[in-house]
Formats: sequence, structure tokens, C-alpha cells
Amino acid sequence: MFPFFQLSLALAKARVHVSFVSTPRNIQRLPKVPSNFVSLIDLVVFLLLTLDNDILPEGAEANVDIPLDKVKHFKIAYDLLHMPFKKFIGDQLPDWIIVDFCAYWAVDIAQEYNVKLVLFTVMFAATTVFLGRPPGYVFLFDQSPTWPSLESLTKPPEWVSFPSSMAWREYE
Repeated sequence: MFPFFQLSLALAKARVHVSFVSTPRNIQRLPKVPSNFVSLIDLVVFLLLTLDNDILPEGAEANVDIPLDKVKHFKIAYDLLHMPFKKFIGDQLPDWIIVDFCAYWAVDIAQEYNVKLVLFTVMFAATTVFLGRPPGYVFLFDQSPTWPSLESLTKPPEWVSFPSSMAWREYE
């Protein structure tokens, strides 16, 4: 979230208007927008819908708020932001949408409204390659495991077509 905020500040310095979209608690976690950028950065709040049976802890709006065993439920709640985000894009028609890896559904929205889309990730390129097979983030949609076993993590990924020694050590 903070790299996106820093990117927003950099864009505002270049006199680009930014709508920073997030949930209420996440917006509260951000530093205050400097006064000279208040007219260029809009903090847009989307409510994260709660799931039935209080599956998620109260106020949980980020991975840091969620126990590991509940992350799958958090992803479901996050995916429910699809519709308000689609409405926002349809109403605003921005020049660009900049997203992280979680908002896979933003691709369809960007295509529908003919808006350019950028994936902004703070992971190293090598980490991104190591985590999933090409093209791009297809592993988010493909339910087959990217890695068939823990042992397979100790060899370079099969989808890397160039010589590489990138792999976990057995003790890692």
C-alpha cells in the first residue's frame, strides 16, 4: 500500500491527478497527503463487504489484519470490490488504472472501458518469475498448483527457458 502511496505522490509531483482507491482502514493507515498535493490526490473509499458468520476479524481490511488460515476468505471479500470499482471506472473514465496483483478482475474492467492498465508490483522480477508460470499472472485463475511439491521448489522453475540456478535450498 505504501509503495502505491509513494507512486501517487510522484505522479502528483508531475501534476497528474490520482484517485487512490482503498478501504477505510487502509486509507487511515496512510500518511497525510501533503497540502501541496491535496488537489491532485483523491482518497477514494470503498467498503470491504463482510462475509457471513463473521469469518474475518472485525476491521480486517489488509493481509496484516488476517490470520493465514483466513486469507482465502479475505480474497473472496476483496473480489467483491469488483462491482464498486467497475462503477467507479465507468463514472470516472480515467486514462490509466494502476493495480497490484490481487485485482485480477481489473483487466476485464479496463478492457470494457478501453482504459490502459498497469500492474505495479513491488516484488523483484526474479521473485515474480519464480512464483508463477507465464503468461503473467495466469496462476491466479488456474487452480492447478504452480509447484507440485515442496521438493520442486529446490530446482529452477520449469517455465524458465534460460539457464538459471534460482531455487530454494532444502533447509529454506
